Amino acid sequence: MLLLHSNLMIAIVNHGQAKRFISIAKKAGIKGGTVIPARGTASNKVLNFLGLGDTSKEMVLVVLKRDLEERIVSEVRAYGRINGVAALLGSTKEEGMETKWKMITIIVNIGYADDIMDAARKAGASGGTVTHARGTGTPEDAKFLGVQIVPDKEMILIVCEAEKTEQIMNAITALKCLDEPGIGVMYTQDVLDFKNLDPKK
Repeated sequence: MLLLHSNLMIAIVNHGQAKRFISIAKKAGIKGGTVIPARGTASNKVLNFLGLGDTSKEMVLVVLKRDLEERIVSEVRAYGRINGVAALLGSTKEEGMETKWKMITIIVNIGYADDIMDAARKAGASGGTVTHARGTGTPEDAKFLGVQIVPDKEMILIVCEAEKTEQIMNAITALKCLDEPGIGVMYTQDVLDFKNLDPKK
């Protein structure tokens, strides 16, 4: 296993663009990356009303040294024709800085992502990304015909301005549907940098 004292870049790109992103990032100096299918949540009320609010996305996870970030983003903007955003996660303690952005991560039983995103938007979030996950079994989990049932999960990622973090998290925890104990977990991480990958924006 490769153990690095590095940062994590999470790029959210349109479906089918992750392979091109990783190819460009490799030329800039990374070793590789991980691609996870995801869906974006649109903030356009008309699209949501028509049932077209969700868009197919790919989440790309790349471990890198901080000095590679600008090179990767610059190369992607110049040659990638990629639509999406990239967030660089890491510790601000070493940097000695305050961050402008935070990433809120919510992991809940499947079926709650839309309610969570609706509450988050009303509290100031511009959007989020949802991906499918699976919990790990414990002896207390329910069993069916002797087989342990591990509930499916949804993981929601929301990047927001740091000053909006508390109000968004409060709006999510206030949801009645999340009152049940053990239904999920929510935490925040510092975003060292947040970039739009589209050169036109």
